[in-house]
Amino acid sequence: MDFETLEAATPERIWKALRAHLQPGRPRTIPVEEALGCVLAGDARSAHDFPPFDRAVKDGYAVQVSDFERGKARLRNVGLVPAGVEWPEPLEAGTCIRINTGAPIPTDADAVVMVEHSREAEDGFVEFGDDPKVGQYINRQASLVKTDELLLRAGTRINAGTLAALVAGGITRVEIFSRPRVAQLSTGYELVEQGKELKEGQIHDSNSIALEELIRQVGGEIVMFGRCPDDPSALRASLELGMANDLLCVTGGMSKGTHDLVPRLLEELGVRWLIAGAALKPGKPLRIGRSETGCWVVGLPGNPVSCAICFLLFGRVVLEGLQGLPIGKPPHIAGILGADLPANEKRPMYQPAEWSTGSNGEIHVSPLVWRGSGDPFGMAIANALLHRDAGVPAAPRGETVHFIPLDLPR
Repeated sequence: MDFETLEAATPERIWKALRAHLQPGRPRTIPVEEALGCVLAGDARSAHDFPPFDRAVKDGYAVQVSDFERGKARLRNVGLVPAGVEWPEPLEAGTCIRINTGAPIPTDADAVVMVEHSREAEDGFVEFGDDPKVGQYINRQASLVKTDELLLRAGTRINAGTLAALVAGGITRVEIFSRPRVAQLSTGYELVEQGKELKEGQIHDSNSIALEELIRQVGGEIVMFGRCPDDPSALRASLELGMANDLLCVTGGMSKGTHDLVPRLLEELGVRWLIAGAALKPGKPLRIGRSETGCWVVGLPGNPVSCAICFLLFGRVVLEGLQGLPIGKPPHIAGILGADLPANEKRPMYQPAEWSTGSNGEIHVSPLVWRGSGDPFGMAIANALLHRDAGVPAAPRGETVHFIPLDLPR
């Protein structure tokens, strides 16, 4: 492993180091219907023209524009063309044909008049109140996409919209990066599974529940999920089992307490640290490394706010990099500060916050009450992380600050 260990690294140095050393997993080809949520490993090109035939884009009547040029606004209706059915004969002069949206345009028809601009007479004729132009309400064959035209570039995550585009383009199989296999392990004697009765000194394991959902949102496939007490033998066995995957995400046991055993045990198992501590509030005990077998390890602080913020800033980036997505600093947005902030200390800070938009579209962001990194309740209502550089002075309400959006504005 060709990297040096960075200690007390700033967020910018961490993102730079990850960009330099993370590589996506091995590509594989799967049926397109199984690709939702995956990231394309290769460009996707259309297998056929779209639309594959001239088609109507409005309900109405297929006509010949030349009939209207001769002053004929009254044409004989010769039938109906529903979607999915081809009319077998050319359209003759002086006639029209009822057509539904998506249906193939009959040969020799060159426009569609909307049904709203027509009136059916009792004698089988249709009277029109429109002066159509050639090509009106017709999608010509290949007008949207031509055969072998680029649909999606490599590095695109497939969502509902992109999946629909791939299917519409006739693609049946796609090359994707495999979803990273993730082991998630919480450590500590004090942790108890949710729903179980607490004994003296115990707390419910809230980190695991939050991380499980965050990992899935970023495209990880959780294959191992559990908790382990701070017992060296049991912990070593659990860590070794988790390292059989693409990513091992460990919470707790990362600091300097008497039971913080995880870093030493991981080193004994062959993990080399890329990041050994962060110049960050909260999140100082963060560790990121890689095993000799290629498993990435993200060690997160045990306190709920520190755990969530470190995953959102860095764990998410590791998962995205393993899937071939861009690696680096998450997008920061400028907003108007909604409350006074004190001067920041020596470490950069990311604080839970709320952002919203005003009546004129302006962006506002307000810090939530900071009750320490052990408070999961303030983080629960946050939809943003308010960023403050190290050593900046107090910021008054109304000043422009920057934040990372986590969800839609309120």
